[in-house]
Amino acid sequence: MPDSKPARTGLPTLLALSAGMFMAVLDTNIVNLALPALQRSLNASLSQLTWIVDAYALSFAGLMLSAGWLADRFGPRRMLAWGLALFVLASLLCGLAPGAQTLILFRLLQGMAAALFIPSSLGLLRHAFPHPAERARAVGLYGGLSASAAAAGPVLGGLLLGPLGWRGAFLINVPIGLAALLAIPFVVPFREASPSRGADLPGQAAGMLTLSLASYALIEGPRLPAPVLFALLLAVVAGARLFWRLESTNPQAMVPPALFRHPAFAAANWVGFAIGVAYFGSLLLLSLYLQQGLGLDALRAGLAMLPLAACLIAAGRLLPRLGARRQMRGGLLLSAAGYLLLALTDGHALAWSLLAMLPLALGTALAIAPMTATVLESAPPQLSGTASAVLNAIRQTGALVGTAGAALVVGHSADPRQALPLGLGLAALATLGAAWAASRIPAAEREASPLAATR
Repeated sequence: MPDSKPARTGLPTLLALSAGMFMAVLDTNIVNLALPALQRSLNASLSQLTWIVDAYALSFAGLMLSAGWLADRFGPRRMLAWGLALFVLASLLCGLAPGAQTLILFRLLQGMAAALFIPSSLGLLRHAFPHPAERARAVGLYGGLSASAAAAGPVLGGLLLGPLGWRGAFLINVPIGLAALLAIPFVVPFREASPSRGADLPGQAAGMLTLSLASYALIEGPRLPAPVLFALLLAVVAGARLFWRLESTNPQAMVPPALFRHPAFAAANWVGFAIGVAYFGSLLLLSLYLQQGLGLDALRAGLAMLPLAACLIAAGRLLPRLGARRQMRGGLLLSAAGYLLLALTDGHALAWSLLAMLPLALGTALAIAPMTATVLESAPPQLSGTASAVLNAIRQTGALVGTAGAALVVGHSADPRQALPLGLGLAALATLGAAWAASRIPAAEREASPLAATR
């Protein structure tokens, strides 16, 4: 259908666009629960188990920027459909994998598929909800639904792995993905492609190299210190000297540097990085604390984190009324207070932990909506896929940094209850840094933001 006559949108559109992100986040959490059963069933080595988890994150992060260009170049709805179809196929192949080696290959394919549809879904969200107030609510719910997948992972994992075994961790994606795929032609509006954007092959290669090396270094850091330091050095060189130089001199750049010269775009992406560091690092610490520190099984630990998921979803429905800058800053300060409250939890205070999760989740959800909307609104419409890809690549890198940092903190602590205060204190510092970055958004951006239109 023509771009000037978009399809009727509403909750079905939002659910269809959120399904991919929900599956992508859920997958990274639920697979970890399946590793013991997977090791027994496939007789997998420790190295193979590591790569079953890491292969997905590696291809997912490495292809994100190129996927943003593909969405703008060939049309976001087309790339959304292709990505979901490939993700469903890859999930089915993972669930039917006969051995560990083939499972690793299918996990690489699964990560590639996730990279394809995530920039498209976020770019289409801007197009599907053209009115500022409606878009503000949609962005909030999209962020809340996506973030809640991380907290819901242990619950769904505990329910699925019993009757279905480790294969259920992958097969759960098939019905969700098929439902979203079938709904796309009916509820997701068409947006024209930008065929004038040429293929920036050197920039894409440099971007993939940078993100892949950085992801490898963060994933393998605790196990392989020497090779990881070398990979991290190469990632810095590839990013600063190769990728950025290529993009600065190419008029058809995959990621136009002018995007980062926009103060609001740069600040909102920094907020996204800090949220990834704090939130995903804390999820790992909380999961270990609840299971190893308080002795809960995986299902009960997941149920204990349900307030986190419920608050993230509920906060997404709140109408932003203070403008992007104030809401981001206020939400991040509230979230930092939640991290500090959790850091004060002792070894027997489950009720106190659940209470402290509320400001953490509420503050995070309040910050995610204006952060996402600021990135989308500060980029030209024809670059919405690229802007979404940049934000998600930075958030994914932040999540890898947070997870790697949490693993280092746990590795140097004999008791999860000792690791929790230190890790959550660092998460609070990262969140306070993000609040400072949000305060750097010019006041004019607050008024120009669609979030301000809801006042």
